[in-house]
Amino acid sequence: MKYTGPKVKLSRKLGFGLTTKARKYMDRKPYPPGQHGPVKRRAKLSDFGRQLLEKQRLRLQYNVHERQM
Repeated sequence: MKYTGPKVKLSRKLGFGLTTKARKYMDRKPYPPGQHGPVKRRAKLSDFGRQLLEKQRLRLQYNVHERQM
């Protein structure tokens, strides 16, 4: 099923503007969304975490499902 939620929030989570609107918001709020988003120090991701984040980024950028990857 197609993702119909807030794309700006996802863009901020991934650190990459998925749409032109999201890129504009990324300039204003370059930190991740949520209560603890503006905190300067982020937990270091493992190799698997980085791979998963890149996979999610590609999946959302090209609007494909997990099965199509």
